[in-house]
Amino acid sequence: MIKVEYARKEDVFTLLAVSGHANSDMYGKDLVCAATSTIMFGLCNALTEKEDVDIEILDNKIKILNNSDSEVVNDYLNLAYIQLLTLKESQSSYFEFNERS
Repeated sequence: MIKVEYARKEDVFTLLAVSGHANSDMYGKDLVCAATSTIMFGLCNALTEKEDVDIEILDNKIKILNNSDSEVVNDYLNLAYIQLLTLKESQSSYFEFNERS
């Protein structure tokens, strides 16, 4: 199961974290995990040089904390969130979304 945790304050993303594995196929052939990783690593690459964004990449988790008031950073986080939701629409049994307050 891929777990997506997120938090927003007044329509601004403050947290986006993704962890787990879909286990939709054998290791190395899991296209749901590959798609999720592509979304998240693309986001990390886009945010690497942005100030006030903390990125934590662990073995099985990517966690992004947004302390910025940048509209661009929020747009990037929102885009990744929408991409993950879109993936969930076709692969719902492999995802769990939780909004944190």
